[in-house]
Amino acid sequence: MYANKKGISMGNMENSVKPHENKMGTMPMTRLILTMSLPAIFSMTIQAMYNVVDSIFIGNYDADGLTATSLAYPLQMLLIAFAAGTAVGVNSFVSRKLGEKNFVQANDGATHGL
Repeated sequence: MYANKKGISMGNMENSVKPHENKMGTMPMTRLILTMSLPAIFSMTIQAMYNVVDSIFIGNYDADGLTATSLAYPLQMLLIAFAAGTAVGVNSFVSRKLGEKNFVQANDGATHGL
């Protein structure tokens, strides 16, 4: 069973996506930027909406809860920044290993980065 662009296929591997296909070198630049940036944009928008809804909901009860939520926000942003920084580092490592055609170390780096 293999995953391909149309879903899961019970066929052979030749009809599915190649395991070492590099879309960075083959996909048009505009489409690549859009497909790579949309998940991050979506994630940040959901996170911002989550914080706004929390503030509105808790603000209806009392000021102490709203203060606690406001104080927790910088810590939350710090953790998100740490995770994003780690992701950038892992991405750089994996990209270099893919450029060297060292797929084993690229796979290991991606696995350990998660």
